[in-house]
Amino acid sequence: MGCIGCELKEAISRMDVDSLVQEQLSFETDLAGEELRDQRLEICFQCEHLSQHTCGKCGCFIRFRASLMQKSCPDRKW
Repeated sequence: MGCIGCELKEAISRMDVDSLVQEQLSFETDLAGEELRDQRLEICFQCEHLSQHTCGKCGCFIRFRASLMQKSCPDRKW
């Protein structure tokens, strides 16, 4: 069993990131569809450059970058 405090901190951090991403996406007009975004995120979740919620190659929140239609993976995985 993991540390309850660490698990709580991670859950709060995830909520903060999700809130920031949603806020930023509200200003965007060219969004990827849910299916494409989810396909991209599946690739990100398996990537060696993933650092919690952030891409280690470009520094973007992966949920934000994967949601933008015109963006691509900086490591050319999608």
